[in-house]
Amino acid sequence: MAVFEKLYAAYDYGKLLGEHTSREWEIALSIKRQTIRDYAREGRTYGGRYTFRTTGEGVLKETEDSQEEPEITAQDLEKFKRSLKIGARFVYESFRKDFVRGSRYSTEKVIVMRKYPHIVELISLKDRKRIVTMSYTELLRQRKDRMKKKKLASGR
Repeated sequence: MAVFEKLYAAYDYGKLLGEHTSREWEIALSIKRQTIRDYAREGRTYGGRYTFRTTGEGVLKETEDSQEEPEITAQDLEKFKRSLKIGARFVYESFRKDFVRGSRYSTEKVIVMRKYPHIVELISLKDRKRIVTMSYTELLRQRKDRMKKKKLASGR
């Protein structure tokens, strides 16, 4: 997934320091990113010293998990919400940290029990008393990953 980041020109008492992203300026000047964005938008001087301006150019950065995570649009999410049925099966992944052994990772099969506007309530197949919740986005991502694996396995 590509992320577009704006460049900000920083001036120290009117002298140009350079052009960097708000994250890079945050590290260099110890000023919060949101503060840099606000002062650049409003044209104010920070601390009577630094002035920020948005440059017309931007940087296109790739996130680390761009190949792993399928693209989800709002239309896909709404379509998935309408098509999700009670009784659909998914996998719930849980993490637990132990002091002695480190972190533990466990998976269990779950089915959809109830649908709410923003989350889905699922029940474990092994332990019927265990109820977990997941967001529609997590479920859709899981379904897309499963379809992607099936497509690769079939050789298409």
